[in-house]
Amino acid sequence: MKRWLRWWRGRTAVAIGATIAAWPRFEPAFVRIGRWIAERSFHAGTVYWFSQDDLIGRLRVSGRRFRRLAISGLDVAVDVTDGTGRLHYFYGQPYEPELARAVAECLSDGDVFIDVGANVGFFSVLAGKRVGRRGAVIAFEPHPGARGGLHHALAENGLGEIVEICDAALGAECRPAQLFLSDDSVLSTIDPSRAPARDDYAFRGSITVAMITLDDWLTRHPDLGPRVRAIKIDVEGTEGDVVVGMAGTLLTCPPAHVFCETAPGSVADQLLRTRGYRAVALDLRKESFGNYWYTREPAARAISS
Repeated sequence: MKRWLRWWRGRTAVAIGATIAAWPRFEPAFVRIGRWIAERSFHAGTVYWFSQDDLIGRLRVSGRRFRRLAISGLDVAVDVTDGTGRLHYFYGQPYEPELARAVAECLSDGDVFIDVGANVGFFSVLAGKRVGRRGAVIAFEPHPGARGGLHHALAENGLGEIVEICDAALGAECRPAQLFLSDDSVLSTIDPSRAPARDDYAFRGSITVAMITLDDWLTRHPDLGPRVRAIKIDVEGTEGDVVVGMAGTLLTCPPAHVFCETAPGSVADQLLRTRGYRAVALDLRKESFGNYWYTREPAARAISS
């Protein structure tokens, strides 16, 4: 019975995925009905999930990957075949919503946003929409596959002149480094022994990438340093190294907000707190691990609902 059920579920999912890919006008109804079903039935919801899998594969082949979604009050074209857009589009569950709201809230027209570990560009795009043509977003991403997705996201959102992509990892020093790769680019890391997902995902080899410090990069771009309003750090375990390499930046840009994926007591957390930062938790996932909003202001502003 279970074998037959799996066969039926697989065949049904393929048929649905093929139908929606062939007739895109049915996609809104597929998503609306699928959400309704997923909320009420585990088994039918499983069919919806596998139908998405099939559809996503077809969308990747066709290139029709982006859909427009409202994120923190902004109209954003999001890749729904990627983890940053799939749950939002198919289930109405936004990606890291508290962090997205905080980033959008603290940026204004003309600001500079530093995205350390930009991956496919979810937050670079969001920031680019906020800072506008008088501002700038610097997206550091050493993974070549992720940079390809980032280029596509910028093109879809018309942000090619606002977001600058730097094909380097940030750390505590300037030197070549090994980037260890996982099946999902978002989990790739300079140091697997410190990666939060090291017990759940395998790394399949490595590539040599350039590693620099944020201080060094901003020294070569002195016009941008004073305008840095926010820095987002998500580098799978080496956040402390990034903070060490931006000590000068923190001194010269004291109002800058720092958003960091870490945990209380980590190296990054301790370094920022010793420099006078206070932390507010955002989108925690595993116990106390998740995104934290660090600010030197007297009290971190409440996140608007």
